[in-house]
Amino acid sequence: MIVDKIKNQLQRLYLSNFISNISIAGAAWVLLLVNDGYSLIQVGLAETVFHIVSLTFEIPSGVFADTMGRKKSLIMSSLAALLSAAVRGFLPGFGFVLLSIAFSALSYNFASGSDSALAYDSLLEEKRENEYDRYISNQTIIYRISGGIATLAAGLAVMMGTRNAQIISIGLSLINITVLSGLKENLVITRKKDVSLSKRFKDTYKGALGFLKGNTKVAGLIFRNALVGAVDVLLLFFLQAKLPMAGVPNWLLGPLLFIMSWGGIAGAKLACKAGRYTLKKLFVICLIIALSGLVTEFTGIWYLMTLGGFLTSFADDLLQIRSDIELNSMVPAEQRATLISVNSFCFSVVMIVLSPLAGWVFSL
Repeated sequence: MIVDKIKNQLQRLYLSNFISNISIAGAAWVLLLVNDGYSLIQVGLAETVFHIVSLTFEIPSGVFADTMGRKKSLIMSSLAALLSAAVRGFLPGFGFVLLSIAFSALSYNFASGSDSALAYDSLLEEKRENEYDRYISNQTIIYRISGGIATLAAGLAVMMGTRNAQIISIGLSLINITVLSGLKENLVITRKKDVSLSKRFKDTYKGALGFLKGNTKVAGLIFRNALVGAVDVLLLFFLQAKLPMAGVPNWLLGPLLFIMSWGGIAGAKLACKAGRYTLKKLFVICLIIALSGLVTEFTGIWYLMTLGGFLTSFADDLLQIRSDIELNSMVPAEQRATLISVNSFCFSVVMIVLSPLAGWVFSL
């Protein structure tokens, strides 16, 4: 019975991951903005707003998950995604684009750390935490496949138009809320039900700050992961606009972006076998691979640009999975979501710095 409960828990998280990333509007948001007449500078600004909001609410959302519950945090994530789609689909103008982006950032905030914390502590409760590496590898593969399928239909999103594409996203969010409602909360959360709300928040903040203070190993791990991840995200975002400029027809754009996503799948598969390497060594290797992929964008040759996207996705997911496994093994359960959110917080800091620069560089 216990095994069945854990299986149900993980399967719901797998399904939620798939639903969250299958949205064609979300996968082709850059393409949709450009198609609606917005410039790459505005795309870069929108990405900056995303990370400003994410930076502001990332750690508080992690505290919410560790205080109020990881399940509730994931449901809040789906509600924010629903609002993002509704605003983008039904309210015209760049101001509402930025508002939609803000809700999208909140959606990522509430999900960030909550899903992995829920999964890790569910396994930990049954002393099966050694299975987490397989779980996070599977989740990454699902993320890349679902996102790849959505990107494969990027042309369809443009043909449908922004409003119709966002209506699909609204429906997916409603389905996801239903899936998430069947999750079981972690014992580390339910044990706090008789503790006052103010004390729960205070204990979570105090515990997280106490852990991070002077822990240079965790800080270094987080920064290295954020740097490689930023290179990957920025390259894949702007390739949506740069590939057509390289002569790629709209019908081929989706398949090429889908091919790039398989780099992440390859990285996720290899991650389970890369445990014998230190994270510092993996960082150097992955950074070199990611930067090599970035350089190919400036060739203007579509097949080299596609290869570059593949390589960057490979490096990002390989390093991200190994970092996630290492981080979860180090942090206390009571502040797990909060401390994992610090990882995303650092990523947003890096992206705020790099996004406007990338928008200018890729406009050249």
